Order: sequence, then C-alpha cells, then structure tokens
Amino acid sequence: MEFYASGKKSFYQPKSNYQPNIDAGLLAHVREEVFKREEEQRKQQEIDETRKADSEKRTKLASQIQSIVTNLPITYQEKMTSEIVNSLALSLMDGTVFEIVRGLEDIQQLTERNLLNKRMKLINSQKAERMDQNKTHKAAIDACSNKPHHLPVIRKKHVQEKENLGSRLEQELVQLDQKLVLELDRVVADQQTTMQRAGVPLFHLTNDSSEIQLQMYILDIVTKLSGS
Repeated sequence: MEFYASGKKSFYQPKSNYQPNIDAGLLAHVREEVFKREEEQRKQQEIDETRKADSEKRTKLASQIQSIVTNLPITYQEKMTSEIVNSLALSLMDGTVFEIVRGLEDIQQLTERNLLNKRMKLINSQKAERMDQNKTHKAAIDACSNKPHHLPVIRKKHVQEKENLGSRLEQELVQLDQKLVLELDRVVADQQTTMQRAGVPLFHLTNDSSEIQLQMYILDIVTKLSGS
C-alpha cells in the first residue's frame, strides 16, 4: 500500500505494537489442527518408512531362502514353491522364530544326550553281566580239573546259560531302543506343534517321513539364516 506526503512518495509503515484482530479461540483451534495434521503426516511417514524397510527385509530373506533351497534335493525344491518361500520369509520377520528354533535345538540336543546316556548305561551294565558270567563259568571249569568227566555237562550248561543271557540282554536293549524312539518322536511332535503355532509354513503334526524331512530342511534353513 502506497501513501504520498508533501508531494513525495513514501511507503506505509505499520505500527510496531500492531496486533491482528483475530479471535484467540479460533487461533488456538487453527494451531491445534495444524499440529494434528503435522503429527498425522509424521506418523504416516514413519509407517511408510517401516513398510518400505519391512518389504526390503522380506525380499532379502526370500532371496536368501531361495538360495539355500537350490541346494536341496530336487524333490524338495519343487515343494518349496515361491509362495512357501515368501510365507517362510514373512514368518521370520520379527526374529521370534529364530529364538524358537534355537530353543528347540537346545531341547533336542539335551534330550538326545540323555537318551544316549541311558543306552550307554544299559550297554555297560550288560557288559558287566557278561563278564560276571564268564568269571562264574571259568571258576566252575577250574573246579572240575580233578573231574574231567564232568566238563562236557558243565560246558553244555554254560552254552545254554550264555544263550539265555544273550537273548535276555538283547531283548532289554530292543525294549529300551523302542522307548528312546518314542521319546524322540515326542520331541519331533513338540517341534511340529511349536513351529505351526509360530506360523511357519508346512509345519503340522505328521508321521509321514517325507513331510518330516521337509520340515527338517526348513529348520536347517532357519538355523543358517539365524547365523547370517
């Protein structure tokens, strides 16, 4: 806005204490709306950045998984479709499954050590029984040194006793092995249920050897990615 004074052109200068005639409540409302809009824009930007980062992470995981899958037997490669690979990558996004697999591996290793110790304990006990029997038989034969005509009867008896002991010990070992297999089956079932609840694809309760083998491959993939 221009004003003229004394024939000379000059510019209007507002007073330094000038205050616009705007309602204080309206001004506060406008400020609040501007703040809300800025906050919404900030949150949306964070969401967009998070989505972008998640998308890049998922793509990278899927690529790593696919790289490992190419080393599997062809039969299992065919079962690891792109849909399964992407689903597996999605299940690994927050890192929870990595922790679950580490825990399952610890449990499996501990269980296997305990079962092996049980088997070795029985085997050592059976060795001791055989040694005791051999000592008993030797003592019986030595006692017949002055009665050689008794030896055929004694030896025949010893052969039968060895066969009986061997049969009993073998049956004991078979029964223990059956129990150990059942215990390992329970470990596998626990792994299947836990991974299924965690949302990992292809995990469910099954006794099918082919399906179990594929599940083991997936566990191996997760383990390899966990260390990468």
